[in-house]
Amino acid sequence: MPVLLASMESSEDSLENEQSPRKGKHGIPIPSFSMTTCTQDGISTATAEPNSLSAAWICGTCTFQHSGTDKQHYLACEMCGTPRASSHIDAMNSSTGSGRKTTTQSTSSITRNDPPQRTQQATKRPSSSWGSLQPPTQQDIRGKRKRQKALDAPPPLLDYLVVLDFEWTADDRKKMEPIPEITQFPSVVMKLVEKKRGLPLEYHQQQPQQHDSPIPLPLDLTMPCVEDHRRLRQDAIAISAFDTFVRPTLNPILSEFAMQLTAITQEQVSTASPMDEALQNYMKWLQSLKLVDKDGAKTTGTTWCFATWGDGDIMSTLRQELQYKQIKLPECFDRWINLKCDSMFPKHYGREPRGGLKACVESVGATWEGRAHNGLVDSLNTAKIVRHMVQTGFRFTRATRGLDKDGIPFGQKQKQAATRSFARTSKATNKK
Repeated sequence: MPVLLASMESSEDSLENEQSPRKGKHGIPIPSFSMTTCTQDGISTATAEPNSLSAAWICGTCTFQHSGTDKQHYLACEMCGTPRASSHIDAMNSSTGSGRKTTTQSTSSITRNDPPQRTQQATKRPSSSWGSLQPPTQQDIRGKRKRQKALDAPPPLLDYLVVLDFEWTADDRKKMEPIPEITQFPSVVMKLVEKKRGLPLEYHQQQPQQHDSPIPLPLDLTMPCVEDHRRLRQDAIAISAFDTFVRPTLNPILSEFAMQLTAITQEQVSTASPMDEALQNYMKWLQSLKLVDKDGAKTTGTTWCFATWGDGDIMSTLRQELQYKQIKLPECFDRWINLKCDSMFPKHYGREPRGGLKACVESVGATWEGRAHNGLVDSLNTAKIVRHMVQTGFRFTRATRGLDKDGIPFGQKQKQAATRSFARTSKATNKK
């Protein structure tokens, strides 16, 4: 089967084949194309015009027509990059109507800057061609899986919260001089549990847990939430409680206002232990729960903190009374959580704790039990707020207020210094 090759001849070769060669502008001869066919019978040459194009082959993928003699040797489509199959070459050769063995050679005597002829072993187009497009995989859609780093994990929960609410001497007609004194010293210990590897085994029991608490605890603080335990991620369970009355020594007689407000009788405080003994018994109770050591410091390996409904219980009342009576403040009282702080109740529920403690307990769906302004009753009901906050996702991780190494509340030194400076400035101004 004959195969055509395009060769450009010089004007001198054209003069040999044609008697009157064609000339262009300024008399310059126009070269012509000669088609030379090498067959077994001999060599035949056909001359073609320079502007004439012959169809070489058509891509079977994008149907792009490769025209021109230079493109008949392309092994891939210049439009889509699809490799030119051998069947395409056979189809093009068979269109000439001859199946004989042929050899082709170029008879051009002029050196041309034609691209080198490609062979069947030529490399394919790069993978960016259309023919290499593939549908995206699920990994391409989801992306690489990110490993959770330690810094991305939330801070760990405290192990325990000790909820307390003191009651102290008061009078609606005059200020208690020199200082108010604590008359009731209660606390409730709440154990915080988290569902990292499942809640504790006893949490799935429908019976209330048995504790060694000398004071009975309400069921809504000890009974597991069986109905919601599947979706529950964390919880707070009461494990023990403490309560004792304290005998005031600076103002031993209670006022009518204090007895009506707290329901504490004169007989209850008169027969009670003074502050130093009551505090010692309280520390023994914390030590029995392995929360403090014999020196009153928090034990290592266990994280816990006091929780109060305001800063007045520890920062003002307890600290000032022990300081006045020259009783050492235990080290464990240097940090506490104020549940009314902006980062606690208001942040979690999106509202201010208005209406008093009872209104706030009922606002979270808990049931108020007992008489208000009793220290133990207030502590137990405050613990219900703590449990609801934990169950609804709040994480108790750190204290909100504390004392420095000198026993002074954080920020109070600067406040006192500013007050003294303002007083000196005002006095100097008045003298002038």
